Amino acid sequence: MKKLLWIIPALFLLMGNVANAQTKEEMEASQARYEKLVKLCKKEPKKTNIPEVDTYVTSVYTSAVAAAATTEQLQGLYYRQIGESKDGVTDVTVKKPTLEELTSLSATIAAQAVSITGAAKSAEAAVQASKGEKNPMKAAKIAAALAFTKDAYPILVEESALQTKAIAEMIETAKTSDNL
Repeated sequence: MKKLLWIIPALFLLMGNVANAQTKEEMEASQARYEKLVKLCKKEPKKTNIPEVDTYVTSVYTSAVAAAATTEQLQGLYYRQIGESKDGVTDVTVKKPTLEELTSLSATIAAQAVSITGAAKSAEAAVQASKGEKNPMKAAKIAAALAFTKDAYPILVEESALQTKAIAEMIETAKTSDNL
């Protein structure tokens, strides 16, 4: 019976480490997407003077900037929760994130998801409006603006999905650790 009491906590610790390893890999992939978003967002795409295109491009740009900021914040909370630095060095002095901090970030991520969905809805109108442009100078501006969205939007969607999953896992972990 005593052996069973020691085996059960050991299994929980082992399962927790496996879950953290998976999340750590996801955070590393997230860091790569974060760096791509930051690089893409260094310079806001120029206005095309076509309202539908400008609305779409601005929506994607704004969402990408917000996603990059959220990723940075999420990663900070993640590393605080596991008690390590980004370099993998254990730091026992760090304060674990509170459930309030995590739920606050969760609300930000949810609002960001709504923003991304809104941007997707305006994509079709932007493409249709850009097809009618005959001026080659304007067409080049439109192509450059839409190229930004073509590069940024898939990264943005993938990062948003990871953020949603990661914050949900972090909140669940915080809830279970508070109940101990």
